[in-house]
Amino acid sequence: MTIDGIFSTSNAFSNLSKLTTKKMAKMERFCKEHGLVFENPDDYCDPIIDFQDDKRLPLKLVKKLAELNYHTAKPIQAVAIPIILEKRDFVGKAETGSGKTLAFVIPALTFMLNEDEIETKSAGCYPKVMIISPTRELAIQTNEVIEQIGLFKSICVYGGASRMTQYSELRSKKPPIIVGTPGRINDFLETGSIHMSKCNYLVLDEADRMFDMGFYPQIKKIIDLCPGIRERQTLLFSATWVEKVQELADPLLNPNRSLVSIGPLYGLKACIDIKQHLFHCREHDKKKLLEEIFREFDGFKILVFTATKLRAQSVCDDFNDLNITKCDYIHGDVAQERRERLIQDFNRGRSMVIFATDVASRGLDIKEIHVVVNYDFPIDVETYVHRIGRCGRNGAKGLSFTFITDRFLENQYQHKKLLKVVSSSGNIIPDNLQL
Repeated sequence: MTIDGIFSTSNAFSNLSKLTTKKMAKMERFCKEHGLVFENPDDYCDPIIDFQDDKRLPLKLVKKLAELNYHTAKPIQAVAIPIILEKRDFVGKAETGSGKTLAFVIPALTFMLNEDEIETKSAGCYPKVMIISPTRELAIQTNEVIEQIGLFKSICVYGGASRMTQYSELRSKKPPIIVGTPGRINDFLETGSIHMSKCNYLVLDEADRMFDMGFYPQIKKIIDLCPGIRERQTLLFSATWVEKVQELADPLLNPNRSLVSIGPLYGLKACIDIKQHLFHCREHDKKKLLEEIFREFDGFKILVFTATKLRAQSVCDDFNDLNITKCDYIHGDVAQERRERLIQDFNRGRSMVIFATDVASRGLDIKEIHVVVNYDFPIDVETYVHRIGRCGRNGAKGLSFTFITDRFLENQYQHKKLLKVVSSSGNIIPDNLQL
């Protein structure tokens, strides 16, 4: 069955006719205002500005969005949704916090509402929509958005939680939408608990992150079980569109795919709302610098990144002993129950500092972070951009502090790359770090 067979076409979702000169000018102004860049200007669309006023969306969905106070589309939503409704593969280069989740959830629900009936009587679980996320936290967040809208059943599957509970839900609910991490999805595919033959809407969320984490072979296994490249719709969202990501992504996408970016298409760019500070220091100076930051920003929510799990835990313990502020730590070995509890404590202000490894750099539902500290510089500048992107979301201002040692400066390629990212977003490079 083709995608047209599963997601039937109506006048509301037919391909947009050529934009008039007036609409083209409006689109160009919209792109300029919001920093949107189309790889191919022929992909210009009529943007969705207000969900309630746009006839391309079903009334039933519009009402649900209004109940949840979703009224005005964010820039990536405004252009992604119309293109996806044309049933084209789509690549969105957008930072965490840009509103990309609704950019792929709204079209999925629109297509499903447009079907005559969602089949739930089949012997197994045959999802029509599959959303793949790099971390359980991001998968849970995405599933919560779908559940809040509440139009269709969805299940979230991920490691670190009871496989049997998830299996029972798959059997009993037979959800048309599944959100999950690559490992657990493959687990259920291998045991025949999930079948991909009817999955014609596939989303790779934070694809660059998944590729970095080594999930590409698992993603490829999932995709190989889906309908062919011309019979499914594949959406890929990524904070970066560097050569490595392009090479891995292109074989998964229809050649006719559309690519839209918030900011420059190629290369790295940090959010301009984040004030970046670099400190050249020795390893043994880091704790003293961090103590100064904690005292200066007492009462602010701070996320501190370290290179290892042991470092996150030990430095956290050291600062709790100093009794400056309440600190906690999170990394890949922290149990899910404890992880959820400490994030809740942080969001409610019961603790003000979280020490984390890169498991927390994207995907964790941590709200209103004011300050990010790179206690240890990450493996590359791409990860640096992801880390500091935890603050300065949705137009809010943020601060980042990064400790740079001589060891990092030995890598001139990464050093030059970092300076370009910092300076291109309007920040000052200290004299002792200039090349």
